[in-house]
Amino acid sequence: MGFLGRMFGVYTPEERIARARAFLESKDANEARLELEGVEHPDAAPVRAQALAALIERNLDEARAHLVGGDEELAREHLEMAQQFGATGEDLRKVRRMARELRAERKEQAALAAQAEVEARAPEGDDPLWSLPPDDPRVRFAMLVEGYPGTLRERLAVLGKDFASAVLQIKEGDPKAAWEALSAFVEREPAARFERARAALATGDLARAASDLAFFGDTEGHQRIGALHTGVTLARLYLQLGRLPEALATTEQGSGQGLDVAMAATRAQVLEAMGRLPEAEDATTALLMQAPKELELYRMLGRLKLRRGDRAGATQALESGLSTCNCDNPGKCGYRPPDVTILRMLARIYLEDRQEPKRAHEVVSLLQGIVQEPTWDDAYVVALAARNDGDPQVSAMIAALRAKLPPGDARLGLLATQFQGMLGQSPPSAASA
Repeated sequence: MGFLGRMFGVYTPEERIARARAFLESKDANEARLELEGVEHPDAAPVRAQALAALIERNLDEARAHLVGGDEELAREHLEMAQQFGATGEDLRKVRRMARELRAERKEQAALAAQAEVEARAPEGDDPLWSLPPDDPRVRFAMLVEGYPGTLRERLAVLGKDFASAVLQIKEGDPKAAWEALSAFVEREPAARFERARAALATGDLARAASDLAFFGDTEGHQRIGALHTGVTLARLYLQLGRLPEALATTEQGSGQGLDVAMAATRAQVLEAMGRLPEAEDATTALLMQAPKELELYRMLGRLKLRRGDRAGATQALESGLSTCNCDNPGKCGYRPPDVTILRMLARIYLEDRQEPKRAHEVVSLLQGIVQEPTWDDAYVVALAARNDGDPQVSAMIAALRAKLPPGDARLGLLATQFQGMLGQSPPSAASA
């Protein structure tokens, strides 16, 4: 099993060093690094250093490639990984210098393009946009809100240069300052609350974001603005804040405006959180009839059936999700890895219930082929498979699983139930299970 050795220590240090060298030869530096975690042996240090050097170079290359492609966020993530693996300050500075140079070059190109467009087009009617200089924030703001509903776009555009600058601060990474600046406009123009809600979301202030979105919905009506639906976002915020009646009311208000898959799915999630499991299951089943390619719905249905004790029904729902292709041309869309969450749920059901051993082995193999950083749940699946196969290492695996849990963790009861008698434990009480 791919991560069995490093999860439970069933290989000797020498064997793990040999495995790490093999991973390096096959150009899998990350697996080599993971294989050597916790290995204390003189021969481990040079192999570990070689793996880290390869990971540093790979992440620096990825960062440079993403910068050239214009994705600074992904480039930043790779730089952070390179730093974690031990990249030198000089290596990082070189890439950051490249980022600044590319950013300046793109800014200059954008300014030239905007200027050329302004010069190529005469002002139309009384719209002053095309007569503005290319560095005016209203030009970039106009591009940002291009996908907004027309009426909303026009109402926000007339708020002027200061409003445009405040909105752009969200995109430029200063949402706190944006929130403060936008607060000057919300009394003058209620629609400005949408932008202030975006700023609050970017700062992580869910309560303020919910307040502004609720006001916006009451005055303007919930609607899709760019990639965001104000009603769906508000309902999910209420759900995160534990304000379940308000979350449900928001989803039911939106349900009268025709089918919106995201809104209907959020309604099912709220019903589940309220403990209304039969209603949540019925809602999810009905929605799957309308949106049969949405993997999240299969995950939800499987989870709901499990909570209601219908393990066979959960298996059927999850297997259906696993076989679902999310494109219009099955067989022609290219390979997409199976859903990890669905695989984990399926593996647990098959292995816990000791059902369909052949299929269980297939699911576990798929899971191990995808997961790069094993979690406790992955280790639990491996231990279940070992138990079912009569593997003598299972006791050590159970001990390792228990050692990772704090006292009182509900998963201790799960271990006692599934591995009853293997560590001399008595089964847990009904309350602990």
